[in-house]
Amino acid sequence: MRQGSAVKRVIALAGIVTVLSACGPATPAPPSPAASPALSLPAEQPGPGDHQLAMAHDGVRRDFTLHAPAAYRPGLPVVLVLHGYGSDSAGAVRQSGLNAVADRAGFLAVYPQGLGGAWDPGAGGPTGGDVGFLAALADHLVTVWGADRTRVYAAGFSAGAAFTYRLARELPGRFAAIAPVSGRMDNVPAWRTPLGAGNAVSVVTFQGGRDQMAASWDGTNEAWSAAAGCGTPKAAAVGNAQGSAERRVATCANGAEHVVFAIPAMGHEWPNATEHPVAASELMWEVFSRHRLP
Repeated sequence: MRQGSAVKRVIALAGIVTVLSACGPATPAPPSPAASPALSLPAEQPGPGDHQLAMAHDGVRRDFTLHAPAAYRPGLPVVLVLHGYGSDSAGAVRQSGLNAVADRAGFLAVYPQGLGGAWDPGAGGPTGGDVGFLAALADHLVTVWGADRTRVYAAGFSAGAAFTYRLARELPGRFAAIAPVSGRMDNVPAWRTPLGAGNAVSVVTFQGGRDQMAASWDGTNEAWSAAAGCGTPKAAAVGNAQGSAERRVATCANGAEHVVFAIPAMGHEWPNATEHPVAASELMWEVFSRHRLP
């Protein structure tokens, strides 16, 4: 009897353990982290023609249009062209007409797209906002398209023009020259300090006497001249059948130059030879072609 009772107790205990095990909740496996969707970027095949491209910067897709001449090869210069506020890269292509100049002169014309049609200065410095994006884009063009690092230039219209001054100031040694068209330099007191020997960037700018920002031209030119260590400009009359303008050229520190085209009858525009006394796209390339980084 004792042996039978012991066996019964063992069987009963085993049954209790079995029931408790069956009723206890199973520990669920931890969910695998959701994968971040990869940015969809178009394939990039360097070659002649027009390309609608994009790159990832700070986790955001940034679009740009690139025009390469028929004689494309690695080692060409590159011009970044910044649209005005509320516009886009397609507008900059049409307004500037720089693709035709790129075909004749042999350079890459690149039109980045500002988010929401604007250029974000960020907190300042070489990595903030669109300063960081455009620095990364310039590096991308050197790496992927074989652009010449010593011949990287920037042009822009209106707010895009103002941003080229920012690029020249905040990215020393990255741009050999800039071309602000109908755009003033932001009134930043620190920008009146000397650019320094490592930032011998040249400027060619186009300014209309009937522009709503015309009152800013003298201040912009004087501030840049002081920061770049420029001498007294030499003035000469230029023009065509559409009228006359004045070209002022000053030699600046470290071999840079400051060229101002003052166009009295022009409003807030990008001048071309069919409507104005000068053609900005042709003339900016003449200046760009004289300057390169060390």
